[in-house]
Amino acid sequence: MTSTLQVQTLQGPTSGADSNTIRVADNHKLYAKGHVVQVQTYHVDFVVGNIQTDSDAYQESGAKVTITPQFSNSLIVCDFVATMSSIPNSSTGQLITRLLLNSVAYGGYHTTGFVTSSSPTTNSYQPTAFKTVHSNLAAGTPVEFNLQFKSDASGQNVVMVNNQSSITMTVTEIAQ
Repeated sequence: MTSTLQVQTLQGPTSGADSNTIRVADNHKLYAKGHVVQVQTYHVDFVVGNIQTDSDAYQESGAKVTITPQFSNSLIVCDFVATMSSIPNSSTGQLITRLLLNSVAYGGYHTTGFVTSSSPTTNSYQPTAFKTVHSNLAAGTPVEFNLQFKSDASGQNVVMVNNQSSITMTVTEIAQ
């Protein structure tokens, strides 16, 4: 049996420790369009040594997050930030990244970040950051987001994440 409670306004107490707060009992869920359903995160706040390659074959960055959507009409948002990527001045390579969803490449060539050398005599530094939005993913079916990277030229060094910087991938399910 289903019942519906209709109210004009739902308001928490106006004073006390829980002022302006409406509590939902443990193990119960509040579903409303635009609300965050869940968040899954990969994060390293202080990378020891560079995450780098001189290969023109894709390498693992370490950033991998699995989320199981609770609703098939949710938006799944993937945010990625490597606070400092670089290309050493001795390299003519370009840093290329790709996002895999369940081992299948997502998007086009520049969808998830691209770093090129700005000068042959100085190191090139910049963050690698992107946001992707996905919809119509099956509820109850895990989706793995995995970031890989490579140099566009074999033997040319590129750095996905510099020593002492950070790397974060956050995947959020948003109710629709």
